[in-house]
Amino acid sequence: MANYLLVVRHGPVAPAAEDILSALSRRHPREVLDRPLGGGWALSWVARDAAADVDARDGTLFSGFAVDDENERIVFGASGHSRLPAEDPGAEDLPGCYTRVRWDQQTLSVSTDLYRSMSMFVSTEPGLVLVSDSAYVLMSLRRRLGLQCTVDATVADSLRWGNSMSAQLMGSRTLVKEISYVPVGQRVRLSLARGPIRSEVQRRPLREVFQVGSDDYAAEVRTAAVRIASLVHTIAGGGPQHARLSLSGGKDSRICLAAALLSPVARETARFSCTNMSEQHRRDFEVVSALAEEFRFPLGTTETAEDRNQQLWRVANPVGLWYSDNSLNYYALKLQAYGLRAKGRFAVAGYGSELYKGNYGLRPVTAVVDSIARTQPAVAESVRAVCEEVLHEIGISPNDPLSAEWHYLALRNALHGGRFTPVTKFGLRPLQQRNLVGLSKLTPDRYPNRMTGPRNIPDDLLLLLSPALATRPFDRAEKDRSPREVVDRLRRLGGPVSSADLTSYRVFGEAEDVADGPVPSLMSFVDQDRLRGRLTRAVVAPLVDAAADVVEASALATTWAALVEQARSDVRDSAVPLGQARGVPGRVLALAEVLR
Repeated sequence: MANYLLVVRHGPVAPAAEDILSALSRRHPREVLDRPLGGGWALSWVARDAAADVDARDGTLFSGFAVDDENERIVFGASGHSRLPAEDPGAEDLPGCYTRVRWDQQTLSVSTDLYRSMSMFVSTEPGLVLVSDSAYVLMSLRRRLGLQCTVDATVADSLRWGNSMSAQLMGSRTLVKEISYVPVGQRVRLSLARGPIRSEVQRRPLREVFQVGSDDYAAEVRTAAVRIASLVHTIAGGGPQHARLSLSGGKDSRICLAAALLSPVARETARFSCTNMSEQHRRDFEVVSALAEEFRFPLGTTETAEDRNQQLWRVANPVGLWYSDNSLNYYALKLQAYGLRAKGRFAVAGYGSELYKGNYGLRPVTAVVDSIARTQPAVAESVRAVCEEVLHEIGISPNDPLSAEWHYLALRNALHGGRFTPVTKFGLRPLQQRNLVGLSKLTPDRYPNRMTGPRNIPDDLLLLLSPALATRPFDRAEKDRSPREVVDRLRRLGGPVSSADLTSYRVFGEAEDVADGPVPSLMSFVDQDRLRGRLTRAVVAPLVDAAADVVEASALATTWAALVEQARSDVRDSAVPLGQARGVPGRVLALAEVLR
């Protein structure tokens, strides 16, 4: 996720930082932008087309796109951001995929999109603030500056829990003590008037960020359904294949399909595909094919393989990109190694409904920790320390009945959901609706009338958008609903949404104004001679062996022995997918980079 690097400096550390930035600027002049700030501070912004990220009104950098459902608008790039009214707060806590830096003479603040699709890490010393979506870039930069990079022993110990929950960061602490992840809802803030100080993370309770809009459940879920469909409708109106839906036999992608088919524009211009065509996913393809035939939408494309290949660009060094973008925050060895040349073609995904139906069993984090303690008591205490610390930072008690789901919102939903950002910013997650997040975190005694529970929110969205699609078979029979069930529930919710309810959002800026893809100057922080190749077993196995040697020569050799052994085995076992969700080989690769 090495899309950007912000370096803010003052005082004795500034010359060393400026030497490094000057060297980057000489090699990649379009990727480094410098600005003086108040109080003797200076700012450098490193990104793919750095100058294009400056809002014409100055005092703002904006890179990416934001969706403002409440005001029915989409903002593309700094050019779009600059067209908003001067008094407008702009991209403030909005979905999308963006980074925003704002400053005046007194204060500088850094934030990214509401659900943290664009990651944010911070490292700070007196007179120095480093912010990036890549913890690896920050680690490499600290080393070039002669600053410490210390292994966080508690985080390292927590990674010995071999679960998908620990396959990405479980807290704001990372493997490097001096580098922190900034979770959902939090911002980096620096007082420019106080001389060479450290920045701070501005904490906000997530309950305030995701407040319940009203106690009218039917109205809230209808509002969300209309917004989902209106957003897909607007994106599809941008041109052929601007809305690209990858369908499965499950419920989440069907909600996106229902939204698209509600819009005459999307039905005509969207691209519908089903990539689950392997034998193990045969049921997905059967379900989607049946839907395509019945509901008369085109499945797949008539383009030739050569035409499709010409639309793509491919990552030159996937291994290097995995290290720069994933290694210190998302350990699974998986990476999208290609992108679309055309701008504004959005991958519309059903990702996000886990925010409602639950990903960790609708339970407190303490229950998760207790389950670990039955077999790994020492590891459980490390997991507890990391998880409870971040929960306190976001204003949630670890004993809250749904604290595990708040944890999911703050971390896994962001890191797993933002996996597209190494190659593109054009990922759309319309199911992530702020008002529904607030409703889903209520305890049963506070459910408003007609709310039956958070797990039923996706069902309600689907039947509002398309009662017919809601009654068709899914990949698993337990998901199916009878026509009578759908009709009864629909009556309670006030009837279906119609195409007349949709609106076309106003668009500020152009999709072409959004620069994305790997940034060469940031990739230079990776040793691409050592870390090079495609993500295949033949390439990765020697890297795992070398990393294992580093770990075995460290003070963590004994405690990590079993994990190292498993990593060596997994990377060679064809029965274990290289990109398997627990990411054991990736954990060893990550730790070794910090230890080197």
